[in-house]
Amino acid sequence: EALQLYESIRSAQNTKNAVMPNFITVSSLLIALEKANQLELAESIYTDAVRDGVVSPWKRRRDYDGKLRIMMDLHQFSAPMAKIAIRSYMDSLLSPRRKVYGKGDAVFIVGKGKRSEERPVLMPTILRLFREEFDIDVTVDTSNTGRVRLSKESIESFIKRKKWNA
Repeated sequence: EALQLYESIRSAQNTKNAVMPNFITVSSLLIALEKANQLELAESIYTDAVRDGVVSPWKRRRDYDGKLRIMMDLHQFSAPMAKIAIRSYMDSLLSPRRKVYGKGDAVFIVGKGKRSEERPVLMPTILRLFREEFDIDVTVDTSNTGRVRLSKESIESFIKRKKWNA
């Protein structure tokens, strides 16, 4: 039902009194789709939401050296949306038309879990995702423990490994 409602909202976007899907609409739908194990559909909806500007994961933030860089800011995302965002990023690394955000490490802002009800949710979810789905060990940024850092070397190794297996 949630998917049907979302699709009817999207199809009515060009009408005069259209209701536009927002961040909460997309996040709620992605949570439902993950629970239903509809990951491809969830990724497609996430991609549409990024393209339409409903979801904007890339932000300019200061890194440990004080320089501005582009980072993926996930700390407002639900765990399912954050996982989809990272899967999308990792898939993009293998694309011939890859959009590169920086030449060094990839940084993911996940927050420290201060607003979580019991314990942090995103940090363990993201660490597990990289380890179990991508066989990559990322590190918690020592200069900011609310960030996860994927080293340039790990990115290059991942690309070589995946292209070798393709």
